[in-house]
Amino acid sequence: MRNNQKLKSILAILAMSFITLAASATSPALATISKSFPEASPTAIASIATLSSLTAVPCTILSGMIAGRRVRFRTLTALGLIVTFLGGLLPVFAGSIYEILLGRAILGVGTGLIAPLTSTLVLYLFSGDEVPKQLGRNAMATNVGAVIFQLLGGYLCNYSWRMPFLAYLAILPVLLIVILCLPEPEKGPEQARQKIQLRQVVTFHVVGWGLFYAAHMIFFYPIVTEMSGIVLHNGYGDATMTALILSVMTGTGVLGGYLFYPIHRRCALITFSVGFGLCAAGYVLMLLAGSAWGLLLAAAVFGVGYGLLAPTFTYYLGVPLKPELRAASLSVYHICSSLGSFGSAFVLSFLRQLAGSGQERFSFGVGLAFYGLAAAAVLLCSLLKRDRA
Repeated sequence: MRNNQKLKSILAILAMSFITLAASATSPALATISKSFPEASPTAIASIATLSSLTAVPCTILSGMIAGRRVRFRTLTALGLIVTFLGGLLPVFAGSIYEILLGRAILGVGTGLIAPLTSTLVLYLFSGDEVPKQLGRNAMATNVGAVIFQLLGGYLCNYSWRMPFLAYLAILPVLLIVILCLPEPEKGPEQARQKIQLRQVVTFHVVGWGLFYAAHMIFFYPIVTEMSGIVLHNGYGDATMTALILSVMTGTGVLGGYLFYPIHRRCALITFSVGFGLCAAGYVLMLLAGSAWGLLLAAAVFGVGYGLLAPTFTYYLGVPLKPELRAASLSVYHICSSLGSFGSAFVLSFLRQLAGSGQERFSFGVGLAFYGLAAAAVLLCSLLKRDRA
């Protein structure tokens, strides 16, 4: 790849990564929206943050199957960005909670179309050491985008619950960059003709990594859906403080993405244990926090782990796959991610009822248990694998 083309590829893929967590723009405003719609159930309010993950599922399947085969990557990405833009702005004009949820559902259609494309393009357009380097850059761009969306959402929420949805105007420059800079990956005649069979995609490797990532999302999402309530109920601040806490988490995620390549180069699979361990430490600090400053520190630690885990999962899932299977396989992976995000509130509600707990930060304790066990399990597997070698 020539230098000019390579720079354009990097810019376009980073722009796509920038809007990966665009749905987080409304997270700081959930408590404010809840006050504006007192008739809405807690589940309906939480669905503002999670519904897009559910509606993304069928579109992710479709995108993975047609990307680069029936529809060009650039065309599909542009379509996804346009739908995301329209769905993101729709709640500005909403008069009920159901109209807000309709907008979030449309938003999920757009993000679902884009979801498997970013990582697939990295695996198509780069090779060798450039793959983990670019995956690390993607994670950094994703977290930078989340910081900007969350800060905008929290700041605009001070004026009206409608205003955070204006943050989706930031998608327009991303659309322009994609149209001008995103190259179309080359494919050989055999790859273009080859039909993908379901059994080639739904394998133990793909589904296993997908379910593992789904579990990660289930126990990560309480931070997104519950932080606003914790901040307001304890008098730590308002929507702006919630936005700051979430932005600190995603901001330090930039550091996690940057550290992926050097850590993975030395630690290989143990990179997972480092990421899970940092997430567990973040949850410990959240459970102990008695002020906004404590939550800020906890979010900073958790964010590094979260930023490190995203490219690690993508690398271990995508690199071993045949090129012609990557788009479809990554769509399965992103479906698992979406289902984990959407199902988080329901799973944790079930666990709370099962435990009979009324503790406000119960979900953080469950998350601590998951991340601690995951860190220990991966470390043990890695050590056993080394001993056998």
